[in-house]
This record gives sequence, structure tokens and C-alpha cells, in this order.
Amino acid sequence: MFGEGRNRVFNLLTFFFLLFTVICLVLTVIFAADLLPVPFLAPRVVVVPDVALVPTSTITHTPIPPTWTFTPSKTPTASSTPTASPTVTPSLTITSTAGPTDTPSITPTATETFTVTPTETFTPSITPTGPTPTFTPTTSPFPFVLRGGVVFTANFANTAGCAWQGVGGQVFGIGGQGLLGYQVRVTGPGLGEGGAGVIVGTGSNTLYGTSGWEVFVSGQTNNNTYFVELISPSGTVVSPAVQVSFPNNCAQNLALVNFDQTRPF
Repeated sequence: MFGEGRNRVFNLLTFFFLLFTVICLVLTVIFAADLLPVPFLAPRVVVVPDVALVPTSTITHTPIPPTWTFTPSKTPTASSTPTASPTVTPSLTITSTAGPTDTPSITPTATETFTVTPTETFTPSITPTGPTPTFTPTTSPFPFVLRGGVVFTANFANTAGCAWQGVGGQVFGIGGQGLLGYQVRVTGPGLGEGGAGVIVGTGSNTLYGTSGWEVFVSGQTNNNTYFVELISPSGTVVSPAVQVSFPNNCAQNLALVNFDQTRPF
């Protein structure tokens, strides 16, 4: 009858204000026409014989109808406000459309550009050539090889200075320990009869280390070439011949040649 929700509340308030206004109007008419005796509202203590002052009661009641009649008339305006507010909220659902979701679909196209670059990285893989040099030392028939390379330095083993030139070094086992009982043979110009060379044992000159050795080749610096090889205690050659070519320099008149054992024999 009065509607639903908030409209029903406002309709009930409007109905009560209208009913109250009608009651006020009826009472005003009754008091204006003097249909009820004055003691209905007048205090019971006052008993005045001259009741000719009846118009005074009408003056007090005349401002009541206009003040109460205009206040309820504003209530219908409040009923229009709740109806307009719900209509605005559904319009916001249009903004949540899935239109922008179509734009991220362009991102997968960029992934195809990265697939082209990895294909070129696999082509220059030249890994097979790398391991090949590592197999070359295993093919050596000798269990001892030259450690690092030939190092030329100044003579420190004696006081002859530049009036001396020679070869020296050490022999190391698999565990890095100095080996004794081996022989080192150095061949070259002026060494031995018929090119037989000079042979010294490891440990004969400990200035180079526990397995140190040294061979004097000349009393002055020159650019001669010599060869150094290692001989086992049983008399077999266990290293390749290492070539030593002197630079004819006083600061490099000592050639250091060290041997390392790579495998047992």
C-alpha cells in the first residue's frame, strides 16, 4: 500500500504529517467557531466572570495552521532523491568493459623476435676443436715432460757471472716430490767426445732443489743450441729431447729445464 524499501518509510512519514495537519485544521476550526467550551484548554484556576475575551484564544491559535502546514509539504521532495541515486550507480558498470584486455594480445608477437637470436648462437659452437689438444700429451710415449717451458735467467749458482753459461733444473714425480736416482744428459757443441754429451745425476746440485742438477756448457755467452733429456735409473730415456737455444745474453746465460712425471712406468 505504501510502497517498498525507503519509499515506504517516506510515504508513512508523509501520511502522518498530513494526518497531523488535518487534525490541527479541525481543532482550529472548532476553536474558532467556539464549538467547545473554554475550560477545555483554559486553566481551571482562572474563573473570570467576563468571558467576553474569547477572541484572545483565537489569536493564539491562528499562527499554528500556517507553521505546521508548510513543514510537511517539504517531505515529498526528499522522496525524489533516493530514486535518482540508484539510477547513477548502475551506469558505472559500463566502465568495466573488457575493451583494454584486447591490447595485451599484441605482446606475444614480440616473443617471436627472440626466437631468431638463439638459432645463431648454436652455430658457432666449436667445442669439438677445444678438447682435441688435450689428447695430444697422452699420445707421448714418455712418462716425463717439460714443465712449462725453458726459462732463461741470470747465473745465480756460482760467482763466474757472465763468464759462464749452463743448463740446470729439477725432476718431479707424480706427487710433486723431487726424484733422485735419475740422470740428465745434455748434448751440444763442445760437450763430450763425438757428441756423446754430459750426464749428471739428479740431486747433484741442491741449489736448484732436492733433485737439482746443473751442466756447464761454455765459459762465455753464445747463441748455441743444446738438447736435454732425462734417463731413468734403468738407463732408458723417459723424456723427449728439449731444445735449448741461448740468446747470447749475460742476463739470460742460465737455462732452467724442469721435468714432470705424468704417468707411472
